[in-house]
Amino acid sequence: MGVVKAVRNSVTASGEVAALWVTHRLEELRYADGAIYMEDGRTIIQGDVSSISRFIKRKQARYFGHFEL
Repeated sequence: MGVVKAVRNSVTASGEVAALWVTHRLEELRYADGAIYMEDGRTIIQGDVSSISRFIKRKQARYFGHFEL
């Protein structure tokens, strides 16, 4: 998380710097201004962080609903 915060601080402080962050960790989305969800190299959905988070959580719920825990 230290790296995420350092990148975010650099982007915020400069105003001239943009960063593209690739991750599989949903908790890192809280530092993003927007997000894109991809599967097999294709964009499935893009938008604000809350919309993408909801989409991913619904997708996970459907996936895990197929298994008996």
